[in-house]
Amino acid sequence: MDTEITKKINAGTLIFQEGEPGDCAYIIQSGEIELSMLVHGRHSAFATLKKGELFGEMALIDNSFRTATATARTDVELLVISRDYIAKKIELSDPTVRMLLQVVLERYRDIHARLHEVSSSLKEHEKDSANSTISSFFKQYLSLSSKLASAITKRQSSGGTSDKINEDLDLTSKSVTRENNIKNALQNDEFELYYQPIVNIAQGTVAGCEALIRWNSPTLGFIPPDQFISLAEKTGLIIPLGKWITDQACLAAQEFRKHRDIYMSINLSALQFESESFIQDIDNAVKNAGLSNDCIKLEITESILMSNPELAEISLNKLKAAGFSIAIDDFGTGYSSFSYLHRFPIDTLKIDQSFVNAMFSNERSMEIVRTVSLLAKNLDMKIIAEGIEDKNESLQLDEFGCDFGQGYLYSRPVRYDEFIELLKYDSLPVAC
Repeated sequence: MDTEITKKINAGTLIFQEGEPGDCAYIIQSGEIELSMLVHGRHSAFATLKKGELFGEMALIDNSFRTATATARTDVELLVISRDYIAKKIELSDPTVRMLLQVVLERYRDIHARLHEVSSSLKEHEKDSANSTISSFFKQYLSLSSKLASAITKRQSSGGTSDKINEDLDLTSKSVTRENNIKNALQNDEFELYYQPIVNIAQGTVAGCEALIRWNSPTLGFIPPDQFISLAEKTGLIIPLGKWITDQACLAAQEFRKHRDIYMSINLSALQFESESFIQDIDNAVKNAGLSNDCIKLEITESILMSNPELAEISLNKLKAAGFSIAIDDFGTGYSSFSYLHRFPIDTLKIDQSFVNAMFSNERSMEIVRTVSLLAKNLDMKIIAEGIEDKNESLQLDEFGCDFGQGYLYSRPVRYDEFIELLKYDSLPVAC
């Protein structure tokens, strides 16, 4: 199987052969590709593909063998699209898109079957007719693909089409490259967890910490989480990445608790939440680290609750029954439907830093923080205020009855060894 993102191939080189199993597709970045079929023991060319065109995809979608032979007519550069990449894109696509793809695939199968019927019935001296018929049928397939592409991308003119092909090629190349980089980063241990203390506001002691992923690539440098987490979610890579985070965070928690009785807070994404195995994965990670489930607080966003309330209710009740603690992250920035607070087994509300930072400049923000703090207390929930940056904010939050705080006033997210040093303080020194 190809593991390269791009391949440079010399003119005349065979790329793949009819009848071989297919493990990847290609997009032409430069040069020309010739497609041919075996007719009476001879390869008959029926199409020439150029920059921006995709080929080799049907064997992947259909999980079957190559239906044609591909040869480089000129020196070419190809973008390699793996089977896993296409399978994941299909899996995550809209049901209507999957239906359209199925229709195209069935049309293709029909055209391919007729091609073989025609080539089998024609005699050797009729090979010119065979080539003509093959080309005719293949043009039908190209026309079908073109119409589908037109419906999706709204390509209108020849000039616009060229621009759109270049744009699509560029976007696809970047997407494939970034996804491949994330996969390689997981395999090469390029990710690292940082830990930000969660502090008892009244006492200044460390009560817990939040595990936050960081990526320091040896080739790309430091990549902020907001530049790869969303891509990991879109591509489904958040599942293995989330499992890695959970495993590492639980192992770290076991070591941290040798110094102080604290909990570990772990973020869950929507895709993880919908995974059938995620509850078992979390439970296994805790057990493998020698922890009990009540040492772990799982953070979810309001959007997870609102996007699929039925699933959320079932899953959260299972997690709660297993002894995990549940927190709502960035409370107040999403849907904020208070009617859901009584439905789900939530232990903690995390007030978003945008409200905390604006308390002294915006009366409404001040009132929101005060009201949410009071609401949480009345519902027997804990409150964590995020993004605390100065002593005045801490004092005001303490007055409102906020239980815990998190922010640069106490500490930035730090590496494993640095966090162990923080645990040695009876109370964290704060910036005044």
